[in-house]
Amino acid sequence: MPNLYANLEMVKSPGALNISGGSFDARLLALLEAASRWIDRHCNRHFYVVQEARVFDGAGPSLLVPDLIHVDTLRSADLGGGGFESRWEPAQYRLYPNNARPTQPWGGPYHRILAVGVGRQAAFPPGQGTVEVKGRWGFREVWEPAGCAVAAGFDLAVDGAALTVDDAGELSPGHTVLLEGEQLFVSGIAGNELTVQRGTNGTAAASHAAGTGLKIFRYPPPVAEAWLSMTVRTWLGRVPEAAGPGYSNGRAPETCGPGPQVRELLAGYRRLPTGAGL
Repeated sequence: MPNLYANLEMVKSPGALNISGGSFDARLLALLEAASRWIDRHCNRHFYVVQEARVFDGAGPSLLVPDLIHVDTLRSADLGGGGFESRWEPAQYRLYPNNARPTQPWGGPYHRILAVGVGRQAAFPPGQGTVEVKGRWGFREVWEPAGCAVAAGFDLAVDGAALTVDDAGELSPGHTVLLEGEQLFVSGIAGNELTVQRGTNGTAAASHAAGTGLKIFRYPPPVAEAWLSMTVRTWLGRVPEAAGPGYSNGRAPETCGPGPQVRELLAGYRRLPTGAGL
């Protein structure tokens, strides 16, 4: 269940559900994932970062794409060819809008690729599936230092899903962290040992040397607040199997679900579907 738009510590805090202990952690994590995916569907976009190749239909000098952060490679198919034979150099295309800045906390994604080359690279070849774009996809990519590092060498083959850091104080289950080029999802913490899901979102699992610093992925604050509001409302409005922390018997059913506050928080992030996919 990677890509939660906030974390377990946040939703269990006194300002939210005020839950102590780990008895409800599994249920809460499942609810957090459901709330995150509802936000994706509501906004017609995702706020995590996926590294992968995507294929598009070419149609002249402009190519509409879903939220794009960075292009690694751009290739197109020659007419009558059987693959993506032509590799485009960065000088042969531009990403728009010019001021998107998707790696800044205030930035947003690119939505269009324009061909600016000459000859064959003056336009994207027409047809179905004629353009391949490999890169990082998502609304924004902002990483912040996690205040910790790998405590001992993290060997891919030996250590598997157990990662020991020198200080896990800033981390919580639900965080997505970055180790060099690898994204990891933190599903549990015991002391300074993290239980992690390796190589998430299309990144490659790898070994990492002791002292390698971790970074935490930061989602747009309104998205995290909408996620928290929806999660709290749903938890407090649930019909429990047994009364537990935060449950108020007789709570009105309209307190469940997203509610108007959530929709207002997300209003500026909704995108009309383009047919290019999330």
